[in-house]
Amino acid sequence: MSTGEALARAAQAAQVEIPQEARDRARELGWEDGLIELALAKGHSLQVIWQALRGGVDGKRAKEFLQGGQAAIPRDLSWMHVPTEWGIRARPKDPAMGLTIADLMIGTYGDVPDVWTNRSEIARGSYPNPVVEDMGYTIFEKALVWADCCIPLYEEAIRDRWVSATDLNWNSLEPLPHDIERAVCQFMTEHSERAYVAGALWSGWLPEISYGFLELKLFLSTVIYDLARHSEAFRKRALANGGGLGLQAPTDFSRVAREARSFPELAAILFVQDSMLYTLFSHGDEFAQNQLERDLYRLVARDRKRMLDYHIERLKHMLFKLPDRRDEQNLYFNKAESRMGKEWLDPAVSEPLAILLGGGVDNIARGREKLRELRKAQVDNYLEHLRQATFIRKHINGRLEQAAQA
Repeated sequence: MSTGEALARAAQAAQVEIPQEARDRARELGWEDGLIELALAKGHSLQVIWQALRGGVDGKRAKEFLQGGQAAIPRDLSWMHVPTEWGIRARPKDPAMGLTIADLMIGTYGDVPDVWTNRSEIARGSYPNPVVEDMGYTIFEKALVWADCCIPLYEEAIRDRWVSATDLNWNSLEPLPHDIERAVCQFMTEHSERAYVAGALWSGWLPEISYGFLELKLFLSTVIYDLARHSEAFRKRALANGGGLGLQAPTDFSRVAREARSFPELAAILFVQDSMLYTLFSHGDEFAQNQLERDLYRLVARDRKRMLDYHIERLKHMLFKLPDRRDEQNLYFNKAESRMGKEWLDPAVSEPLAILLGGGVDNIARGREKLRELRKAQVDNYLEHLRQATFIRKHINGRLEQAAQA
């Protein structure tokens, strides 16, 4: 070290405020006065010095180290000898897909237990520290949240991601008749709000699920992101063609979803909505007014299909593992169907769709006929989705049945 460097380090060391606790600890260990300053002048940080003091390095070893002798801080390296499964070599099963999270489900690392008992943020398969803090997780039963399909669905979600700013041709929009543009913007307002609320609901429950179910948490993160993108894209369409936002959407359904007291209740309620919306957007060509809207509905339907696939497999898995909770699900479905039926009867929900399906206000009667056909398809598909989950709902809520026929 040159004289100039030595003087610079000494000046820097002089500016460091040494806590009295550190000085007291140094005296206990027999450190000579000025030894801390010497360590700082030699370029050691206060953090490293603290590590030595807390590790019980005595004054003799500290002095020898600073004078170029033996190391003051002994190596630990115990972390190198933890009994985790070693020698793992994950390889892509499908080179075209690359290394997926499914390829990591090998050895003990792929074992997802029925109950995850660790309350910390330990990575599944790592060796636990003896003392850790409780991170506040509340969901530890695999049967409540898990679906095997979440693993491939995660890969699909990150592969199929789209960007509303560039994947939709905003420059292609052309003026529409006033009543049609009003109906489009009201529809977009409603579904921008619905997507936002659903994303917020999943976001609120995601921290409750323990870290042992990592793959599920990754998939639900893509659901939240998809819903944010839907909210954004619908809002953009409302503001991109000479219209604007319309009347706030009804909040009855959102309210009952927000009041869910458990994950199975939330999932049952959102099962109803996601099934209905998947069918709705799958029929988007029937009420889209231009190619941009057709593209938008197609992309949204593709994302909704992943959400629905998760709902079906999760419910099927839960009913197999916890058959005593089957009747409980009926309560949640009935509650959600009732609120859905009430909202379907709201003019701000039904009339814009009828106008778009009929081709204008003057043809709203024809539009209502088409809307009845669409509502019937939504209900029929919803019941079929429940059957795929091994759940037979013999009678839907009367209000939903009434709304589907209105």
